[in-house]
Amino acid sequence: MSKVSRKKKKGKRITLPAEYTEGALHFKTGSGWKACYDSERELYTAETFLAGYYDLYEINEGIFSKLKTKGIKSRDAHELINTGRHLYKSVSDRNSSYDIALDKDYISLCPWADLQRTGEMWDSEQTDLAVAIFESEKQNRDQRLKIQNDQEDTDM
Repeated sequence: MSKVSRKKKKGKRITLPAEYTEGALHFKTGSGWKACYDSERELYTAETFLAGYYDLYEINEGIFSKLKTKGIKSRDAHELINTGRHLYKSVSDRNSSYDIALDKDYISLCPWADLQRTGEMWDSEQTDLAVAIFESEKQNRDQRLKIQNDQEDTDM
């Protein structure tokens, strides 16, 4: 690629600042995530996206304030956001593509989100079944995280 075409390509990129405001909405962005505070509705929401996975969450003020636009690892930001209330999930992996509305009001709660849809929306019965299955696995989360963190500590 020539120097001229590289400059042209770079000139076309639009990058938003890590923190910005649009009307009543205040945004924070990072690698693979975006969070929003709606001052009119006093509502905090966020989206995460990573290689075929897209999720929307309702978060709280504490989570929003901990999300830093610099100096926070993408993984740490995702873990913080994932502690919020899950609203919507879209998955596109090698096996299949599907979307799950965990809260049917996800569009009105996150009108700012660049919603990604990849497959067919699961019906209520499938969604209820998935919630029940994943809830039963919650007890293993602390153990899995501890093992993962221990392995990372030994790798350093």
